[in-house]
Amino acid sequence: MAPADLPPGFRFHPTDEELVNYYLKRKVHGLSIELDIIPEVDLYKCEPWELAEKSFLQSRDPEWYFFGPRDRKYPNGCRTNRATQAGYWKSTGKDRRVNYQNRPIGMKKTLVYYKGRAPQGLRTNWVMHEYRIEESECENTMGIQDSYALCRVFKKNVAFGEFQKQKQGECSSSQAKEKQEQFTNVRDAGQSTSSNEHGKDNSWMQFISDDLWCNKTK
Repeated sequence: MAPADLPPGFRFHPTDEELVNYYLKRKVHGLSIELDIIPEVDLYKCEPWELAEKSFLQSRDPEWYFFGPRDRKYPNGCRTNRATQAGYWKSTGKDRRVNYQNRPIGMKKTLVYYKGRAPQGLRTNWVMHEYRIEESECENTMGIQDSYALCRVFKKNVAFGEFQKQKQGECSSSQAKEKQEQFTNVRDAGQSTSSNEHGKDNSWMQFISDDLWCNKTK
């Protein structure tokens, strides 16, 4: 559910320390958060341009915050599955440590969204900051730090109005691509059927011609 109405002029611009030490820490421990403004979303089952509609904060700033359950790429491995239906998120640079009062409390990973499939994906301006909490910040619960990540998703160098236009264009482009693939499949199937029928007719014509030639020679 969406949170209560926010006061006029409200802006949500937390620091890295606040995201990890308050929001993420309380989420992984199952504690209540004073203002419910970060929804839980399976980020890798959505395309980045679809996430704005799932945000509780309808801000003019083209950035959104989500709690995401950690999905594993391999059952017994530690790599996260970051593929979506239309593309994938790829990490870039080194993970950065998040500190609070001179102690490490979490890590921050930067990822970039690519359309298509690796390694031929097309790089986009979509960026994600993924925050993870340190095990030392989890109280008496083994492995709980891997249950959730807190993610900030945004599109670089794009104003809110321009983002709305680009979002519509990206959705239309995806739909057009699907229709083109459907048309291509139907066309190829038609050509295959036509080719088979054409070869079949030629085969029968050959037999008919041979029979007529044989009758004339007799």
